[in-house]
Formats: sequence, C-alpha cells, structure tokens
Amino acid sequence: MNKKLFSLLTLVALPLTLLPATIAGAAPPVQAEGKVYTVQKDDWLSKIAEKEYGDPLAYPAIVHYNNLKAKEDSTFARIDNPDLVEVGWTIYVPAPEEAAAYLQPMSAAPQTLILATTTSTQDSGLLDFVLPDFERANNCQVDVIAVGTGQALKLGEDGNADVLLVHARAKEDAFMDAGHGVRREDVMYNDFIIVGPAADPAGLKGLTNAAGALQKLAQAQAPFVSRGDESGTHTKEKAIWKAAGVEPKGDWYISAGQGMGAVLTMANEQQAYTLSDRATYLARTLEGIELEILVEGDPILFNPYGVIAVNPAKGSHIKADLANTFIDWLISLPTQEKIGQFGVDKFGAPLFTPDSAPWREAHPSKPAQPTGGIPDNAALKITGKVATEIGWLEEEVRAMETIEAQSTNKQGETSTYTGVLLTKLLEMAGVQADATTLVFADDGYTAEVALADVKACQE
Repeated sequence: MNKKLFSLLTLVALPLTLLPATIAGAAPPVQAEGKVYTVQKDDWLSKIAEKEYGDPLAYPAIVHYNNLKAKEDSTFARIDNPDLVEVGWTIYVPAPEEAAAYLQPMSAAPQTLILATTTSTQDSGLLDFVLPDFERANNCQVDVIAVGTGQALKLGEDGNADVLLVHARAKEDAFMDAGHGVRREDVMYNDFIIVGPAADPAGLKGLTNAAGALQKLAQAQAPFVSRGDESGTHTKEKAIWKAAGVEPKGDWYISAGQGMGAVLTMANEQQAYTLSDRATYLARTLEGIELEILVEGDPILFNPYGVIAVNPAKGSHIKADLANTFIDWLISLPTQEKIGQFGVDKFGAPLFTPDSAPWREAHPSKPAQPTGGIPDNAALKITGKVATEIGWLEEEVRAMETIEAQSTNKQGETSTYTGVLLTKLLEMAGVQADATTLVFADDGYTAEVALADVKACQE
C-alpha cells in the first residue's frame, strides 16, 4: 500500500539524531548488551523507547531485537503488532548502541514488497484493515496488485511478485509442485454464495445445493454474470457448473472478465445472478448493491485462502526474506485475531475466519457430538440404520478436522476437494451391522454408494 515517502523518511530519521551513536554506512556488529524488561501497566513501545533512548520513534529497534531473542528463548514475548503489548510480557530492550546500529539503514527509503492477491481481499477492505500494521513494524511499503487468482499466480511464476495471497487450492498446489513457490501457509477462509435479484425468476432462494441451483438457473436461462477471468471465484464457479453437468452458454451467460466488485455492480444493474465471495458481497451492500443471498451452505462453496512465498530463484529482485517476514506476520496469532475482527462492527460477524496453523494450534476444535435430537436447521444429518441419529449445524461442520482428496474425471482433469472424513462421522453415529448402502440426499438429488466401498476408502 503506497505511503507518502517523505513523511515516512522524516519519522524514521529522527531517532538517529537522538541516539548516542550514529554509524555511517552498513552497521558493524554491536556487542553492547541490552536489558530484560517486564511490560508494566500503561506501557507502550514508544513510551519505553523514549525512556531508554530519548525518542519515542526508536521503538522499531525494540521490536527487531526482541523478536530475535524470542526466536532463541521462549520466555520473551514475540511482538507482532507494535501497538499491542500486554502487561507482564517479558521483552528485550536493546542497548542504545544496538538500537542505533539497527535504525541507521532506516534513514534510506523503505523496502517495497509486491503482493499479488485476489480482488476479494482488496474489494472487501481487508488489506486496508491489516496491512498498515505490517508496514509500520517493518519499515516497508506493500504494493498490492489485486487481480484474479490465476493472474496472481502467473505474476508469481514470472517473478513479478514477491508473495501471493490467493484462493484456489488446486492451482496453488500446482504452483508449488512446479517449483514456483517455496512456502505455502493456510491463512483464513470464508464462503461463496449465489446472489441474485429479489424477484428471483429462477426460483433459487433457500436452496443449499449449489449444483442443483445452477441447473435450475440454466433451465430458466436467467441472466448470470461470470467473472470469466480464471480467478479463484471463476475456478469455483466452473467446478460447480461441472458438478451440475451443465456447460453454460448463450446470451443469458455473461462472461465479464472483471474483478468481483465490478461483477457485482454489473449483476446489480442487470438484475442478474452471480457467484461471489461473501466478504466482497457484504462490503458492496454498504455501497448500494441490492442483490440478495439466495444459495449458501453447500460444502462445495467453502473458500480457503493461502499465502505463498515466490521462489527467489526467479531473480535477485525477489525479496525472499521480507516475503517470509510477511508470511510469519500474516499467520501469527495477533494478525489472525485482527482478521477475525474484520467486519464485526458493521455486519455483526467477521468476513473471514482465521485458519493459520498457529491459530488452529491455539484454538483446537473437535466435532460437536449432539446429545439428543437433530437441530431443525442441521446442515448435515446421519439417519437410518445407526445407533444414534445425529446432526450438525453448519458452523459445527466447518469446525471439524478436514482432509484433502483428489479426484480425476474421465477427461483426465484432477480436482482437489477439502472436507470432513465421512468414516469418522459414521463411527460417531454407530452404523448397524445390517446396513449395506449409504444414500446421499440434498434438495431432491440422491446418490447411492455401497457402505463397504465407503469404509474401504481412505479419503
């Protein structure tokens, strides 16, 4: 995100005139020893910096040297957000000589990190909400290129970005397998929804089977606006059309080649349907979008996001260290907590759900086990020849441990799916010995699978 360069240089240059030492050129190693400090009530980093060095703007040196200590010694608290320090934390405060050595290079222009990302993170407002913390803590400028996921991955492949934030897992895995990326981490998730005009001429409202909804839409030939840009959203849309057994074509199917915000505007103007991520849709309702959510809750609409560090072998211009610092920050607990707060003030619920490995480790969840009865609004139910008929709400299903499975169709195309292991759910229900067939049913669509085949499948 672009900043006013002069203002930033002015802020970071001041501490050097106030610290006891200023070192020209590259700073040599400094042997001075700092101090161990316990954060007190009403402490903040700039206040500590002013007390130790005579200037509040020297606090980045505390963040830097403290986090180096924290990597070696877990008794030191890691500072991910300079604005958030807690009473009782043990931190390392570097000696004035150390601080001067660290701050010396910061008198130059800040580094620039190129982030190629999906339009949903930009259009929803998430990046504006979280990125300033990273820029401030790391004296850098994040230049955001918001495009479809396919284009973002291409930018990474061509060495035109340092780090990627995208949402098309199969494409991300292919990117990593091809050696274009060196590190991938889970970040967060939300879901896709099918939205359309309040009149709903195709009669989709209330359906929870996305493929079935698109079948009805195609039969009605109601106008549908597609991203048409190989983005993560477009990739998901094509997967749902494939599941529906429909090849969309005709005047009713409009391929826009635009980002999510622009597509929602087009659909709103033309009273058409479209597939959107929930975050961008909700953000656009504040700007006058009148489309309504018509279809939601199908597991196929799950929308996970990942962050990828581009392979530095693409060229010396790739800022690998800064990219990894960005990833560490993005998946850290303080940033994940902030992601989980985004949207709550305006919509009563977060627009994205934190899902990094550190977050999951700190917030372990287990499948809910109902003690009696099935909720009326259960998203998943197991009934029939079982010891206990049980059901789960959508949020309970989403909280369950998931696995990834791959499936190859007759055309040789392979897709990656994320979901809950069915055999574990069957174990919870207690399948009776004489049960032979598993029947899947949803919105009038059914499929039968031999129970023995289900039990034999590891995925």
